Amino acid sequence: MRMIRLSEKYVDELIEGRIGHRGPHLPSSALAVGSFDGLHRGHQELLRGVMAARDRLHLSAGAVFTFTRHPRQTLDPSTTPFLLTTWREKLAVLKELGCETVIAADFCPALAKLDYREFVGRFLVGYLGMKHLVAGHDVHLGAGRHGNAQTLGALGAELGFSLEVFPPVREGGVVISSSAIRDAVTAGDMKLAGAMLGRPYALWGEVTPGDRRGRELGYPTANLVPLDALKLLPKVGVYAVRVQVPGDVAPIGGPGQLARVTEALPEVDRNGDLLSAAPGDWAVYGGMLNFGFVPTFHGGGLPIPRIEANIFGFEGDLRGRNIKVDWVERLRGETTFNGVDELKAQLARDGDQARRVLGIA
Repeated sequence: MRMIRLSEKYVDELIEGRIGHRGPHLPSSALAVGSFDGLHRGHQELLRGVMAARDRLHLSAGAVFTFTRHPRQTLDPSTTPFLLTTWREKLAVLKELGCETVIAADFCPALAKLDYREFVGRFLVGYLGMKHLVAGHDVHLGAGRHGNAQTLGALGAELGFSLEVFPPVREGGVVISSSAIRDAVTAGDMKLAGAMLGRPYALWGEVTPGDRRGRELGYPTANLVPLDALKLLPKVGVYAVRVQVPGDVAPIGGPGQLARVTEALPEVDRNGDLLSAAPGDWAVYGGMLNFGFVPTFHGGGLPIPRIEANIFGFEGDLRGRNIKVDWVERLRGETTFNGVDELKAQLARDGDQARRVLGIA
């Protein structure tokens, strides 16, 4: 997967006309433009449309123009966690979907103020050789969101590109959108979120030392900290999950192991530039996860909710390692128990239920 990086400085130079003939111009391209948070089934239709148009129109490239930081992070810096896909996750999913070229732009104040005509003409047509634009039914580009299907169609006739607008994709009669998926995740409805995404809702995080209380109870846990603080987390509660752990700490065929997969979480630097997208070997396990304030052992609950995953059958050391959690289904809300015995009895029931949900009972 090729990345064309448009840093804030580069964006400013492009707007001011100081780039000239420098830069990775595309001779001709089909493009889709957007934040693509979640890369849900509607976004996937657009990506398929881009690749089909590239082949149908005999263009040199099919590409996605997106942003290293969601526009909301620039327009409202005080925003609470909301990301369905972090930048690294977005790159991973794009690679998995077969995207060949990603234009990764910094959404900066100068870009936010740009009229849709200048954005399309200077960036998409002039710089990236766009001959065909693939858009969703709710497309709105440029400052003031004036670049809609009607105005973009007229601009295409003027600048020499064609426009293809895709209808909405629905799940159970509901239009699939990033906002609808955020609502499902916030409500703990991971089955609906997964159906809209076309895959389970996932979290990548680093395993950090815990208080070892789970091990004392007979249910050792991996304590997980999200790799991105703006990643949206679901409703507090207990969940059935699938967990990917690095293959080097999980011998092939070990107890509880469900599968081996090859996947990459691309490495990027602090500016969002791609460093490596090399795939790694991962072992997949079932598990149950508590996301909550642990009120049974912390009177009144912790100030910040904790993510603790009990990985069925896994016995290795994950401290300091990155793992992936697929949230499959919410089992129950968080409860304050009267003692350790009552808690252990509920954990046994949770484990049985999680195994049934995951099909490993």
